[in-house]
Amino acid sequence: MPGTPTIEAFHKKWIEAFNSHDLDTHAALYTEDAMLFGSIPELVVGRAAIKAYFGGRGPKVHVANYPFPRVVMIRDDVAATAALVDFADGDTPMPYRVTWMLVKQDGHWRIAQHHGSPRG
Repeated sequence: MPGTPTIEAFHKKWIEAFNSHDLDTHAALYTEDAMLFGSIPELVVGRAAIKAYFGGRGPKVHVANYPFPRVVMIRDDVAATAALVDFADGDTPMPYRVTWMLVKQDGHWRIAQHHGSPRG
């Protein structure tokens, strides 16, 4: 299980897993019953489905810039985040809005709800 005891560590690990296309590590950053609205119109539910979703992104898709998000602590073990993220497919920019609902499980942050929508 990836070490993500802080939101800063989680953020860094998520970008590393996304950019390396390490689907197992990436999927482990989500709760078993996580929900994702991404670049497809359907709601993706569950860790296995989220892993398949990210496996379907093109090999050149990467995070070009993901500044540390705005974080609102709901409780000590629940946080909401929001950021403007620059993904790219090779050299083609893909600007997105990204929000996460994070929960702390067994001392590590995980995504319970993830929403990404194109901007611009």
